[in-house]
Amino acid sequence: MTGIQKSRNADLPHAGFWTILRTTMKKLTAIIMAVLTTCFIAASAHAGEAINKKCPLSGNDVNADKVSEVKVDFCCNNCKGKFEAAPAKFMKKAAKAKEGKCVLSGKDGGVSAKVKVAFCCGNCQAKFDKEPKNYLAKLAPAKKKK
Repeated sequence: MTGIQKSRNADLPHAGFWTILRTTMKKLTAIIMAVLTTCFIAASAHAGEAINKKCPLSGNDVNADKVSEVKVDFCCNNCKGKFEAAPAKFMKKAAKAKEGKCVLSGKDGGVSAKVKVAFCCGNCQAKFDKEPKNYLAKLAPAKKKK
C-alpha cells in the first residue's frame, strides 16, 4: 500500500462496516425482490381463475376451456378492491347495475375490472355472451337458510 492509500483508510476507521452494510443491503434487496415476485405471480394466477365452479346456465361442472370475461365498472379503486376480494358476493348487484355505473355505489364509473366466468359447454357460453346481465345473478352464492 502506498502512503496515500494508508491515509485514506485511516480516515475511515469503519471501512469494514460499510462493506458489511453494502453486502447486507444486496442480500436484503434480493430477498425483497423474491418475495414481491412470488406475490405478483400468486396474484396473477388468482386473477386468471374463473369465479365459478358450476355453469350459471345448466348447473353442471365447468370446462376450463369455456370462459368468458365480463367488464364490471366502479367509481373508485376502493369499490374495485372490495369487489375483487369476493366477486361472487356482488354478482346480483352487478346484474342490476346500469352500464357505466359503479356496481357497489351506483355512481359514475371510472375504474373497471374483468371477471372470468366459466361454462360447461359452448352452447351455454354463447347464450351467456349474448346477454351476460341475465345470468350474473346466478353466480352469486346461495343464501344460507336460518
